[in-house]
Amino acid sequence: MRSQPNRKDLGYLRERFTLPVPGFIVKFYRHRYQKNKEKYQDLERNLVSSRMPVSVPRYMAISLFYPLILLPLFFVVSLGVSRFIGIWYANYTGSFRSLLPIDIYTYVRSPISISIQRPDVFIIEVGSLIVLTVLMFYIARKIILFYPVVLKAQRKSKIDSALPHVVNIMLGMSKGGTPLLEIIKTIAEERSITGEVGKEFGIIFREVEVFHKDLISAMRYVANTTPSQKLSEFLEDLISVVEGGGKLSEFLEFKSAHYLEERERFHEIFINSLEIMAEVYVAVFVVAPLFTLIVFVVMGLLGENIETVSKIIVYAYIPIGGLMFTWLVKSMVEEEKPGWLTRKTIPVFLKARIINNGRSSQFKRKRGIVALFLKTFRFLQRVLSPRFIFRNPEYTLILTVPISVAVGVYAYYNFNMRIETILGGIFLISSFPYIVIFEYRSYRLRKFENDLPEFLKQLGSLNESGLTLVNALKVISTSDLGSLTKEVRNIRKDIEWGRLITEAFERFDERIGSPVVSKVVSILVKALEATDNVKAAIFTAASDAEIYLDFRKRVATEMFVYTVIVYITFGVFLFTVVVLNQNFISVFGNITAPSELTGIYFSFPDPFKLTNLFYHATLLNGLFSGIVAGVMGAGSIRAGLKHSLIMVVVTILVFKYFLGVGF
Repeated sequence: MRSQPNRKDLGYLRERFTLPVPGFIVKFYRHRYQKNKEKYQDLERNLVSSRMPVSVPRYMAISLFYPLILLPLFFVVSLGVSRFIGIWYANYTGSFRSLLPIDIYTYVRSPISISIQRPDVFIIEVGSLIVLTVLMFYIARKIILFYPVVLKAQRKSKIDSALPHVVNIMLGMSKGGTPLLEIIKTIAEERSITGEVGKEFGIIFREVEVFHKDLISAMRYVANTTPSQKLSEFLEDLISVVEGGGKLSEFLEFKSAHYLEERERFHEIFINSLEIMAEVYVAVFVVAPLFTLIVFVVMGLLGENIETVSKIIVYAYIPIGGLMFTWLVKSMVEEEKPGWLTRKTIPVFLKARIINNGRSSQFKRKRGIVALFLKTFRFLQRVLSPRFIFRNPEYTLILTVPISVAVGVYAYYNFNMRIETILGGIFLISSFPYIVIFEYRSYRLRKFENDLPEFLKQLGSLNESGLTLVNALKVISTSDLGSLTKEVRNIRKDIEWGRLITEAFERFDERIGSPVVSKVVSILVKALEATDNVKAAIFTAASDAEIYLDFRKRVATEMFVYTVIVYITFGVFLFTVVVLNQNFISVFGNITAPSELTGIYFSFPDPFKLTNLFYHATLLNGLFSGIVAGVMGAGSIRAGLKHSLIMVVVTILVFKYFLGVGF
């Protein structure tokens, strides 16, 4: 009889959907679902593929209950919007006056009397109130129902991205003789490394261990329900190999080579897509706003009221467009995260804890206060240590942000500085230490990662020649491995001091904190846990790291050109604004012309307002262009902060010394 699995061991398989919902709504939808299951087939398929642990009736109840809870909020928002619609309608149909603040003030104070005087306004308001409320309720419900589709698409992308690495882990373990079910369990347990593929494999393991299905049926169930076509095909092929009695290692080796070729084609398509998106950004969000603003300035000379549209372009189009484009590129270029760092190193020495139940409550309270003080002190000591700051540069913001805000408030009240300059100074003071530490850490990590494949190749060659992995590490530690020399010697010292080689590699990963190192260590550790013959796993890990590093170099090389283009375009933007202000806009302040000239009505704009508008447009353009350049070049918003900081500071200085915009 199969032994029951320990609930603690299966903790990584348990997931909960904690949104509460009234039971009578669930019963209502359960009755409807049982009467007409075909109607809910698409939703059921999406819920299963997205692995949301919720039934169709319960999710339908959620999609109804929470929009109903938000209905008062929808009503209030719709009420405000309907009142403004009524004001606009009353002004438009009454005296064709523009909407003035006094109209809004009068209407808000006595909306009922205005509605009684104008029944048509009352009908418009009530109608728009009902339509807007129902529309917001409908949109909220549709968003909830559409969420599984979005989650399914996200999971498909993540599964396709992680599958080649998971196959390499399976290949390393299979060559060591690990059974297939044990391999599947390992992939499921290491979700920090295997991601969504680990979640799919966890379902296979759950079906076998909890529901006592056979392995073939469990794999076929996941193959039929996974959102990834690639994983489905892989599992179907794996089922054929298992049923036909084929050799697992040969199958996985073939699949690894196949995914290598496929990944190469994907990389080509991906780089071409990034190039196209870079060109689109430069054209749509850098050149187009500048051209449009210049056209609107000329239109303003002809008496057109373009101030509102210009402000929409500067304060809405540029920032919202930049954020949406950043999100779009970021969803394509997912930032790699380290995996083993989620684990805690097991200490060698354990301290005994003595509990004395005879102590008084007052003594316990004092001891608790002292313990809290010591924990706080140790936390601050750890957070403020150079090693911790180097590993987590974002913690510098805890110190720099309050300081920069305090400096900004002091400058605003004592030096009467412009708000733009103050915000730029806050950005500079708060982000500069973070940028310096982050860039230095990124530089160090790149050196570690670039030396990693050569280290693995040497290690695999020595292991292939007959040396054990421990002896091979001792031999390699005496040679020059570049930036990894010190770390390899630390691995050797950990082994000499009695640690397991797997633990030594995990500590090596924790010291480095690199996603590439995490992937390599995951392959090596799982292979070492299965067998001592790990040469195949070592060469597989080296190949996996080399492919990823080569792809990253190619992306960085291709995107460097577009980063330069972003800088050049920003420079052209800034130069055009400076020339336009010095030779065109500033002239308006010194000209007094008749209101009518050669039959055409001219309206001279306010030079101060136009200069401010272009100043803000350049600041926002520099801020978001820098972020986009970082995301496209390095896949990280943090990598774009340095570009944003440079462009913002340059903008402030240029407007100060060339256009006389004061600090």
